[in-house]
Amino acid sequence: MANEGIIDVLEPIDQPSLHNVTALPKRDTDAIPPEPASPSTVATFPAGQAEPSHHQSPSADQEISAVDEGILSQKLSDTELMLAHAAETGKEVNPEVIATLTNARQAHARRAWTKALTEQFWPAYTRLCASIKPVTGESLAACEGNGLANILKRYRTGTLYLVFLILPLSIIMFINTSISNEINDRIKENNALTVTLHDRLMKIQAGTAQTDRDLNTELQQFATSNRSLYSLASILNWFILHVEQDPLSDGDKRQALQLPVPLTDPASAGFDKIKTYQDIRTYAKDVQQMNLMIYGAITAYLLPILYALLGACAYALRSLSQQIIARTYTPTYADFARIIIAVIAGLVVGLFNNFTQGISLSPLAVAFLVGYAVEIFFSFLDAFLETLRKVRS
Repeated sequence: MANEGIIDVLEPIDQPSLHNVTALPKRDTDAIPPEPASPSTVATFPAGQAEPSHHQSPSADQEISAVDEGILSQKLSDTELMLAHAAETGKEVNPEVIATLTNARQAHARRAWTKALTEQFWPAYTRLCASIKPVTGESLAACEGNGLANILKRYRTGTLYLVFLILPLSIIMFINTSISNEINDRIKENNALTVTLHDRLMKIQAGTAQTDRDLNTELQQFATSNRSLYSLASILNWFILHVEQDPLSDGDKRQALQLPVPLTDPASAGFDKIKTYQDIRTYAKDVQQMNLMIYGAITAYLLPILYALLGACAYALRSLSQQIIARTYTPTYADFARIIIAVIAGLVVGLFNNFTQGISLSPLAVAFLVGYAVEIFFSFLDAFLETLRKVRS
């Protein structure tokens, strides 16, 4: 029976049949040495279950979690601007750097960022920054965005407001000072003329002198000077909204300021004009004092601050124009701090009399320079403090 079983296995047959195959004993099967891909090294899984891969790539969340997504996205976006700037300005960039940055951007777009890309990207980014410095990706993005336009608009608007505020005030102060100086000249001239005229009138009234043509000329000159002084004082009173009371009423204004026609009694007319002059002089001095209080405060405190702010705006616009041309502008809070420092410097610079020692400059010009270059003001303060320390020691 055993021979028949072996013959059945060796005979050629057309159709394989499980009934014609004699199974080997179990010990024969165990004696066969395992192949390299034997079941001892390869696990068998049930049908329908896929064999797991030993080299699965990490998920997108695991790849991006090792870096800051916001910073990485911003820097990758900046590389495009930086490469474009390098190409436009003719600065050579290593092709390997360009290839590395391009691969990094593509990998980030596929969300396939890896640790190896991180190790390649940052050195390439460093080399790119070094090749275009002092321009940076941040400065290029700032120059391309709307933020720079808003900053320029803000400074332009502030400068125009300051000019429209400073110009009328400066004109008013100039007119006010000119009128006040003219009043002082008129008063000085009339005081001398009053003394001379009074002596002559007293002699005429006492009968020791005669009326002559020169006396009439002096009286006419004195009356003209009174009218001029009264007119200047009235204009100056307008600048303080007519705070001071007019000593001359509308009814007797002509009689007080004009000589009588015909001039039959020069002595009496002369004494009347001296009394009128005394009233006008008091009125002019009161108006001057009130103007000095109001416009002196504006000149001493308000205008220096405005001129310092104007100087700060001039510096900011100049600095912005240079940075825009060089493509190095970056937003910073230092500009706002400079405005605050200019206000402080403009307010207190008038307290230091020796700030412009050796230089002939008006206080408003000093305020403008201090706002334009606040470093000079700090240098002065540091030197002043050092002098105080030496004195105290």
